[in-house]
Amino acid sequence: MRIFAARHLARLARGGSQQVGGGYPLLLLRVAGRVLSPLRPNSAAWGPSNRRSNSLFVSVVGSLYQSRGSTLRQALLLSGLGLSVLALANGERVTDAGVSSLEAQCDARYVPPEVDGAFSVPLDREEFAPIAKSRATRVSSASYKANFPIEVPIVACKPSIDKYAVETTDNGDVFAAVLDGHGALPSLLVFILSEYARKTLIGNVQKELLLLYKDGTSEPAQGDDKSVSDQRMAAAIQRAFGRTDRDLMAEVAAAFKLGFGAVGRCGSCACLAYVHDGSVHVANAGDIRAVLGKRSKDSKATEASTLVAVPLSHDQNAMVKFEQEKLKQEHPGEANAFTCRHPESCYVKGALQPTRAFGDFSLKYSEFNGPPYVNGDRTAGRHFSAPYTPPYISAIPEVQSHKLEDGDKFLIVGSDGLWDYLSNDEAVQVVHDQMACGNQDLAGRALVERVLQKAAKRYEMTYQELLSLPPGSHRRRRHDDTTVVVLFFE
Repeated sequence: MRIFAARHLARLARGGSQQVGGGYPLLLLRVAGRVLSPLRPNSAAWGPSNRRSNSLFVSVVGSLYQSRGSTLRQALLLSGLGLSVLALANGERVTDAGVSSLEAQCDARYVPPEVDGAFSVPLDREEFAPIAKSRATRVSSASYKANFPIEVPIVACKPSIDKYAVETTDNGDVFAAVLDGHGALPSLLVFILSEYARKTLIGNVQKELLLLYKDGTSEPAQGDDKSVSDQRMAAAIQRAFGRTDRDLMAEVAAAFKLGFGAVGRCGSCACLAYVHDGSVHVANAGDIRAVLGKRSKDSKATEASTLVAVPLSHDQNAMVKFEQEKLKQEHPGEANAFTCRHPESCYVKGALQPTRAFGDFSLKYSEFNGPPYVNGDRTAGRHFSAPYTPPYISAIPEVQSHKLEDGDKFLIVGSDGLWDYLSNDEAVQVVHDQMACGNQDLAGRALVERVLQKAAKRYEMTYQELLSLPPGSHRRRRHDDTTVVVLFFE
């Protein structure tokens, strides 16, 4: 069926090459993308064993690209199919004297010189959509796993599982959350705990925020102010995080008492961005990061503006000096409150890098400290010997509020897998490049792909070799799970 549809699209592309006006090019490309996506490079259908699929794919893309209409060529380029597909299929770069400077610039951004087929990464999840009635106008998100897929039962421990959620309300509020699960549990159980936090967090935040207003109005429930202060907003969000953590503890306590000790050393970092009434409030518990892309004060809106990266969160892990000093003050004389194998590898009580997270109850409550090990058996829970003075970590987030201004372009919320390879400035530049090419919807994918490109380079592998690694230890040694949500403000 796909082969028949591909042939028809090829004929339609050639016959319709003169129909440049209206929505024809983009409509055809959307259809082509759905029909042909399994036939693209790096998919199972692409290769010497399926030359008919290869040639049909190139036929459609080539017919579209060779169209005389510059609008159609530009639509092809901006669609994400890209000239690199033809280059990969034909073994050479495609050149055309008529390609505009914008097209050439966007093609270079999509496909770095050392990478072919930059849009063929098999993401685990990718979503993009416009947002109505909100200061946030659009969202782009993507996720790529390094670890085992959660639907496969495994005995080995699962280092992390990333999740995200985006919800909107009728009045234009937007909630975007990224969660990064971790712990010494089989992947399915880590997934369940991380999924529980994901599903309950935004609901708990919404309940706490409703209490700030009079029923059915936007007027504050207390005081004479015309709007709820940032401080009260932050306190409500913090209460919601605390409530989520307490609810999670109630869920796992029974399992711990029955001898399933590993539930006490499983948790999830979380970062929530809440867009409301012209402001964005970022609540971070852990090492997920939120970065604002903002037009430089030195550039004008009418110019090709330069963007600067403005962090709206702080990393909260045991490598950060502030967090180390905080642990020292709260646990005086406890030399192993945190331990460092080297400056970039520090752990709370030698067990956990993040200093804020949902779960990880063995570092919060003495009831979850397992008995001393007998013959190395840890099934009853991790045991911390004296001195042991919990809590060492907390689920209460740091909240930063920012009044959105002209020139605030977008907010990136990404798990630590993103920031392992990209600086704040690099991440902002990647998204800015996509905006310049009219491709906001591809921003999440582009960030994940840049991480993978840099990982391949670091480990002296080709891009295709890295993508071919199976989930699990082979990937995890080179990069972490990577999840990102991008909210656009214009």
